[in-house]
Amino acid sequence: MRLHIFIAPLSLFFVLLWFVFGGEVVVEKTLKNGVKVILKETEGKGIVSGVVFVKGGQHKEKKRGETLLLFTMLLKGSERFPDSFSVSYPFEKYGGYVFSTSSDDFSEIGFSTKVEGLEEALEVLGDVLMRPLIKEDVLEVEKRNQVMALRSKLESGMAFAYEELRKLTYRGTPYETSPLGREEDVMSVRREDLFRRLGEIRRGKNVVVVLVGDFRAGEVLPLVERVFSEIPEGEFELLKVESRIKESEVRRVKRPGTQATILCAFNAPPKESDDYFAFKVFNSLLGEGMTSRLFRRLREEKGYAYATYSFYPTRYTAPRLFAYVGTSPQKKEDALRDLIQTVSEGDVKPEEVEIAKRKIVGDFLLDHETRLRQAWYLGFFEVMGFGWRMDEEYPKRIQRVSERDVESAHGRYIDFHHCVVVEP
Repeated sequence: MRLHIFIAPLSLFFVLLWFVFGGEVVVEKTLKNGVKVILKETEGKGIVSGVVFVKGGQHKEKKRGETLLLFTMLLKGSERFPDSFSVSYPFEKYGGYVFSTSSDDFSEIGFSTKVEGLEEALEVLGDVLMRPLIKEDVLEVEKRNQVMALRSKLESGMAFAYEELRKLTYRGTPYETSPLGREEDVMSVRREDLFRRLGEIRRGKNVVVVLVGDFRAGEVLPLVERVFSEIPEGEFELLKVESRIKESEVRRVKRPGTQATILCAFNAPPKESDDYFAFKVFNSLLGEGMTSRLFRRLREEKGYAYATYSFYPTRYTAPRLFAYVGTSPQKKEDALRDLIQTVSEGDVKPEEVEIAKRKIVGDFLLDHETRLRQAWYLGFFEVMGFGWRMDEEYPKRIQRVSERDVESAHGRYIDFHHCVVVEP
């Protein structure tokens, strides 16, 4: 990776960093208000994609679900683009699109368009972030839509179990509910609540803007700077909580149906730890794909499972490894016991580790095929505190994980558990 530092004439007081990153040029700049801008040049057919990340997610929400509702409403109209058609048209007329969403630790507005439509796309993004309308009548519709999405999600046994497990294992953290929130909170949200929330998280140091496409960074940067320099200075501090599982607990929940759903949470390394990468490998060998331990033992050998897998989400705080199995009510006790036992086994074989590493790296690289996903990963690593260069480093860090690393990390974290058993 070559690094060139120079003072750009368009901004005499700020240093631009130019990198050759995976054979492509990446430009990084922090604006005066704290907004981080990352521009990656590609060669192709004139496509550009981008994601604007805003740190915050569910952290310090006064009404659960308000941040997701806010980011839905941002695309429903602004002063210059007064309705959802006006917001979407500048993207769709080039065959592109714009979307927004919110997750546990951050929210995002993403888009794809042709390069010739980029200036107008940026103007839309700037206006919806700085001058949203949040019309009362539209808000009432979107509140009902979010409640319906929440109810629909909970019809899934896995989603229902996850919500119940959140209440147990994430007690006292921002993650006690999904970003959809609680029905009673969502229905109580008022227009002023969303403007208040926007003011809390729309701060310069909270915002990361990533563009990937067939442009020249030196030509695009002035446009980005003009639009996003409007964002006020400041920072929204995310909550950091200590929530290690210190005692095992199994919670049983009755629900109509014919299947039993078992979901367990285990302690896991924080993202700042070197064990983070070893645990990504452990999670892969444990519960990703038909070569994984959970699939082979719980489904093929024991015949418990309709489905089984594990996941280890990257979160700002309160890290957890999750393991899931769906089975018949008659087999639920044996399945619960064997799921916990399988996760608790710390000895790993060299071939398991190698297969897991190849799966992780392969999936990671395949997920970079579009410019939008390339932009997303650069912004994700930046907004989560790894720095955007982790996008290139991540496969290398995974490849360096050894059998001993996995066993050592497992021994440090897999001890107690929280489980939810949803049964008829």
